[in-house]
Amino acid sequence: MVILSFGLLGVAGLLVSGVSNAASSEAMSKASQLAADMADRIRANPVVAVSATSEYITTYTDIAPSSPATIAQRDKKEWLEALAAQLPQGDGKITNTVSGGQRKVEIEVRWSNCLGTLSDAARILCTTNSAASFKTVVFELRL
Repeated sequence: MVILSFGLLGVAGLLVSGVSNAASSEAMSKASQLAADMADRIRANPVVAVSATSEYITTYTDIAPSSPATIAQRDKKEWLEALAAQLPQGDGKITNTVSGGQRKVEIEVRWSNCLGTLSDAARILCTTNSAASFKTVVFELRL
């Protein structure tokens, strides 16, 4: 009976770990899809994207425009809302730079990695909302 109960506890631990890993993989997949979606939107509107004051540029914790007046503002609003809806504490950042005469747009998507079973150190990072408790996907686009 003791051996059976230890075996069942081990199986239960594996199930919890498996569910946690599946949730983390799903979040990574969604983040990659959302970054690629914004890259497609930027490719479709390159004139606005490459300007130094591009309406696509955003930082973490930016608020989506409430009533977008341009395509770029609408794209940014829809993207930020999708990040918040589809990822735990999902947020994004878009920057652009010129390097060697070529414009580089960098799209970052981050989300809270506080899923499943956590170590004590990870749990403390999650409760304090530390930057270390977030995972990030970076998508680079050259225009």
